[in-house]
Amino acid sequence: MSAENRGSYSLLYRYILKEAAQNFAVAFAFFFCIFFINSILLLVQRILLKNIDFMTMLEMVALSMPQFLIYTFPFASLASSSMVLGDLGSSNELLAMRSSGIPSGRVYRPLIWASIFLSGVTFFFADAVLPWSSAVYEDRLSVLMQEMPTFEIESNSVNTVGNIVLSNGLTEGNEIHDIVLLSSEDGESRTVLSEKGVLELIDSYSFIYSLQLEKPTILITDSSDIDSYGLTEADSAVFFLDFSEQIPSLTSSAPVNLSSRDLIAGIAERDPGERADRAAWHAAREDARLSYALALRNASSGYGSRSGIEAASREAGDTILSRGEHAPRNFYSQYYKAELTKKFVLSAACFCLTLITLPLSMFRVKHGKLTGFAISLLIAVAYWYMLFGVQLQIFNITSSPYWLISLPDIAVLAAAVLLMIRFRRAR
Repeated sequence: MSAENRGSYSLLYRYILKEAAQNFAVAFAFFFCIFFINSILLLVQRILLKNIDFMTMLEMVALSMPQFLIYTFPFASLASSSMVLGDLGSSNELLAMRSSGIPSGRVYRPLIWASIFLSGVTFFFADAVLPWSSAVYEDRLSVLMQEMPTFEIESNSVNTVGNIVLSNGLTEGNEIHDIVLLSSEDGESRTVLSEKGVLELIDSYSFIYSLQLEKPTILITDSSDIDSYGLTEADSAVFFLDFSEQIPSLTSSAPVNLSSRDLIAGIAERDPGERADRAAWHAAREDARLSYALALRNASSGYGSRSGIEAASREAGDTILSRGEHAPRNFYSQYYKAELTKKFVLSAACFCLTLITLPLSMFRVKHGKLTGFAISLLIAVAYWYMLFGVQLQIFNITSSPYWLISLPDIAVLAAAVLLMIRFRRAR
């Protein structure tokens, strides 16, 4: 290749990358806002951060962003490539390039390079930034909850705390009026009525609160004996409320927020137990089969009876039914494997989703950028539903979920290859 051609292609690459970067910024802002509005704002309200200052709120939101940035990068990459190729097609620039002897591959090359780079960025966020931000978020949330003087209970509301349902009227600071407490444990139900109570934080580390009631009326019933009940009144009573499990968090040590190294370690830790359970399942089925075969052999030899064969058959059937039709899978092992695969799948999605936009260069469409963006939205929605659907099925399959979670990328990649082959033949 001559120096002149290399310079021409270098100019072309810079032009394509510049257009891709501008469109990526627009698409990234669009998808970022969608995920922000649908995820962060709703969850911020749930974590009860209404009493903290604005800067702390921004800090908590920023720490939560990596959770949806790993989805924003692939979809923004898809939209950017669609908009670039749609615009080049609508302005006849692609046709002019082909007429000048520039192959389509030269146009695609910078887009593919950019998608590979974005795949690396996505994996970095999924494997390094997300676990780090999750840990920092947990620590910061714990400090915030310890600094809050009381748990916020709104006036005229109903709150559920563990096995206790609290209905209240007017709330003034720590004082709560018109209280109705419903609780049940071991078949025993309690209904507590009180005109006023005071809620206080007594353990800031375990989030334990005390509710001091004035002149409560307490009704105790037994679900196993409807005629048995107890009714009593008192000058005062104290109930202890455990809010430790009621503090929701955007991030936690769940597998979705772990690094690939931690996920691999978790899988290695759980696999031996799963293999032992599967071996026990196969052994039980084999024992049942041998027991039934032995009963048949004894009957044919004159040492058994028909009733013995029927009993052995019923026992074998009950054993098989009790063990299920398929070998058991460890819940957390499946979960860890699915999340590990999803890190790579979402990273590779930048490349796969870009690849499926390449056939757009074969069309000349009006309003190229707008049309390309509309097409990218349709593909993004389809990809999202595929990814969401396969995640729902990981606990319903009898094999490891690696291939299942990879199915959206495989489907997109296959569709891209087939479209490219078809349009090349059509030309």
